[in-house]
Amino acid sequence: MTQLELKAPIGKYRVVGVDTFDGTDWVKGDYDSPEEAIRVANMHGGTMLKTHVYDDRGRHIHGAGRF
Repeated sequence: MTQLELKAPIGKYRVVGVDTFDGTDWVKGDYDSPEEAIRVANMHGGTMLKTHVYDDRGRHIHGAGRF
């Protein structure tokens, strides 16, 4: 992973995407609840596209998609 900030802003949950084919990564967005972030991650994860959800302490709380 590049130098993306995985830690979400205080009180938010960050969704990060990773293209496992070319190695690029990006912040998809910051969301108000873990449920909303997990829903977005599940919608956007897929084959060779992983999505991850991190909380405001930088802890990984969910992953979707497959390598």
